[in-house]
Amino acid sequence: MKNRAILIVAILLSLAVSLTAAPFSRVGTSMAEFLKIPAGARGAALGGAYAAAAEDVYAMAWNPAGIGRVRGTSLGGTYNNYFADLKYSFVGATIPVDNASTLGVSGMFITTDPIEITTIQQPNGTGTFYDYNGLVLGVSYARWLTDRLTVGVSIKMVSESIYREKASTLAFDIGSQFDTGLFGFRLAMAVTNFGGKMRLDGPDINTSSDTNPNLVGNRETDAKLTTLDWPLPMIFRMGVMVDVWGGTNENFESDINRLTIMADANDPLDHNLRGNVGLEYEWNKVFALRLGQHINYDDNTLGLTFGGGLKFASGGTRFALDYAYQDFGLLNAVHQYTLSFYF
Repeated sequence: MKNRAILIVAILLSLAVSLTAAPFSRVGTSMAEFLKIPAGARGAALGGAYAAAAEDVYAMAWNPAGIGRVRGTSLGGTYNNYFADLKYSFVGATIPVDNASTLGVSGMFITTDPIEITTIQQPNGTGTFYDYNGLVLGVSYARWLTDRLTVGVSIKMVSESIYREKASTLAFDIGSQFDTGLFGFRLAMAVTNFGGKMRLDGPDINTSSDTNPNLVGNRETDAKLTTLDWPLPMIFRMGVMVDVWGGTNENFESDINRLTIMADANDPLDHNLRGNVGLEYEWNKVFALRLGQHINYDDNTLGLTFGGGLKFASGGTRFALDYAYQDFGLLNAVHQYTLSFYF
């Protein structure tokens, strides 16, 4: 069983590396960029270092293997007002299938308020409005292959629309988490947003064309403008986390305090290699403080993050309330809130 688990991890890692290899930079060459927005305040507060630490409904957006660590039925949602008047939300639910596997469903939504169309002739507005929308609906499944290795997969429908034009496709996520049993170390790998390409289509690209302007008379025929295919922002993540005090660390045990360090390397298809680091302190499994940092991201944008969490119970139901502050430098700071239920 151990050899089988090691072989599966090696195959998944090799697949991920081959999928993300590119001979040239593809910065800014993908659609559905909202897929990069962090789901859940805990992962956001930890600076995006969440591939190994994800163990809630929001794991479906980071590493689907993480929902295998959710015990019992859970339900969670997050909301934040992003910059540029974008409104982002994520909801998810998980339910155990048996003692070794978990099923999850999720939805991700991004919207804007109506935006007035302007032209060169009417720079103050034409009186016509449009909006932008993004939607992801997914189903996830995670299973324990051994007592230390869990793997997960998601299939999701991704849709993006602006004004009357729309594009959609199917995508897949795959990931794993492995408890080494050494000093509280956990390793993780995930490939997200691997799927088909998207092409905008709609009534506003319909036009007409004179197929033979050399002939006398009006020979206008119906035509359509050509739009291009664009890939999804596929991301390969590798992560590690370690309990340096309490938690699963047998050398520095504590029943009340836990101090955990997380680190990720994420390699997007449409950007350069990036890094994420996070630090989390939890007291008595009730109150948590978190700090994170983004490495090699765009200058004067996403950098320092911090936040906290509170857990409490009532009537047999456990609740988790989390908050994250994200500093985007020249852009506005973002406040993210998350509420989760465990039954």
